[in-house]
Amino acid sequence: MDFNLDVPMGALQDLSTLARVPTEVVAGSENQLDEDLEDEVEVTVKSCDSPIYCPGPFLDRIQRAKLFEDSKTFVDRGTKRPVNEVLTAFYKLPRNATRATLKKFVADYFMDNESDLLKTELPDFNPNPPFLQQVKDRYLKGFASYIHSFWKTLTRTMAQDLPCEGCASSLIRIQRPFIIPGVTNLCNLADTYFVLEGLLLGDLTTISKDMILNFLDIVDEYGFMPNGARVYYLNRSQPPLLTQMVKIYMDKTKDIELLKRALPTLDKEYNYWRSKHTVQIHDREGKLHELTRYNVDNKYPRPESYHEDIITVEYSGFNVSKQRELYADIATGAETGWDYSTRFVTLIPKGDEAPEEIIRTLNTRMIVPVDLNSIMQMNEQVLADFHGTVKNSATNAKLRGFYQEAAQKRRRSIIDLLWDEKDRVFYDYNLTSHAIEKTLTPANYWPFWAGIFPDDFFKRPADIMKTFEAIEDYAEEYPGGIPITMTASTLQWDFPNSWPPLVFVVMKAITEVENRIVFKQLRDRLHQLALAIAQVLINSTYCGWRLTGGEIPGILTKLKNVTDSGKMFEKYDATRPGRPGGGGEYTVQDGFGWTNGVTLWALNQFGNELEAPQDCIKISA
Repeated sequence: MDFNLDVPMGALQDLSTLARVPTEVVAGSENQLDEDLEDEVEVTVKSCDSPIYCPGPFLDRIQRAKLFEDSKTFVDRGTKRPVNEVLTAFYKLPRNATRATLKKFVADYFMDNESDLLKTELPDFNPNPPFLQQVKDRYLKGFASYIHSFWKTLTRTMAQDLPCEGCASSLIRIQRPFIIPGVTNLCNLADTYFVLEGLLLGDLTTISKDMILNFLDIVDEYGFMPNGARVYYLNRSQPPLLTQMVKIYMDKTKDIELLKRALPTLDKEYNYWRSKHTVQIHDREGKLHELTRYNVDNKYPRPESYHEDIITVEYSGFNVSKQRELYADIATGAETGWDYSTRFVTLIPKGDEAPEEIIRTLNTRMIVPVDLNSIMQMNEQVLADFHGTVKNSATNAKLRGFYQEAAQKRRRSIIDLLWDEKDRVFYDYNLTSHAIEKTLTPANYWPFWAGIFPDDFFKRPADIMKTFEAIEDYAEEYPGGIPITMTASTLQWDFPNSWPPLVFVVMKAITEVENRIVFKQLRDRLHQLALAIAQVLINSTYCGWRLTGGEIPGILTKLKNVTDSGKMFEKYDATRPGRPGGGGEYTVQDGFGWTNGVTLWALNQFGNELEAPQDCIKISA
């Protein structure tokens, strides 16, 4: 479908924020807990102020011209000349400048950015780390060795020098090496948590520490961790897993100096989330609960998806006020990391809708996500422990008590508001309907990983497997992975896609329950379920790698007529082992950091029981 984008800048109208908060839900929070935290931890948040890469007349005109297939291509390009020269030249262009004229302007004044990220050595690399001995199957051991070695291919540093004095780039400069999640991605916090799971198994502690320090520097500079290391992401964050990154690093290294460096910054990031994303909800008994939602104050197209957002919003037929709300929900959807899914929409697709039709019904800001609140509760527990470890001031003792109380209150609120007694499952809470939202995804199992259980959960062992009935069915029915939802739409966080990080969540949840069970028969059944999920994950990642050129010297020969050398995909098709998933706003990425980390974790956790899929081994070379 072709669109005429030569229209007024409706996206740039300065409108006041319209509240969409139900009467029994109050945005923000004011209580003694918040006052105690704010007394000790100050949050100052910086926003995007670039006249080139942030919403404004320059960006609007360039991106509406659709000079590139992907809107992100332009905002990732640095300037060749000082910003003032770029702007002067731009405003000299005729108002009716053609697309060809604008394309030449960009070619004259902007780099191609091929040199932004530089390959570098991976420190401390040991080709045979001890965890490989956990893997008994020789094919899977060779597969694990390949994944471990692939970290070297994904190691980068960021070029620090710009081509001229006064030149600009959208990059947030990072001083230390890091692992890129995939071929087109850069320093995403949620991705990096799962990357660290794999790096730390391989004793790659130096690069792990460097990446944590990079994130800490960004939070210190901007007051929070943005969606990525680009200035145009400074209006939104992403799932807050930095505290959990520090935890698994500390579990591995006991690096107390890193903890001392990190703790004030982790306090700052936590306070950002508590002050900017809290909602208060009265339950049916009138009790007040505080939980967290994703919530981005935004009224413009996303710079990296500008053209796509214009098509979704300005061609919706909505009035200007409704368009502004949709821009906020679209940006909030990106903050969730689930961009996009029917989990956060009001329309139940019939199957023939275009992606923009579904996205127009986003209700993201009115959903209280079960996974986000589980992460926040995990962070509160960990921060309490960290302040108990670092006992160098009265402030630590005060904040330890604060986090302990906050974790207890959030646990109670998650159980009271998000637990469904009939289904024996946690769900999201919908602020519009004032009730739980009965959409089942792997995210519903995050509270179990966090150790959050209803009071009678272990007193009713006969009902425990009811919690995992759907997962048992998925493990049997879908050979390519646990599907993200059961709604077949055109969105990438929907069926039939299976995302390794969410498969990891389910495995962690089952393992956490298993470890607390005293009845051997039930414990064995849970273990077999976790193993079955791990086997399906390995079948998909191994077969995908094998079919794209994976080989093991001396054991497995590369397939004929395959030029690639083995790929790991960001997502998989739950119905077909080894096939990449589809949908989304970009081509499926390979690399892929979080898939590598989750696969290595599963191979380490279940390595003496997993087997390489015979169908993929027997494919003729």
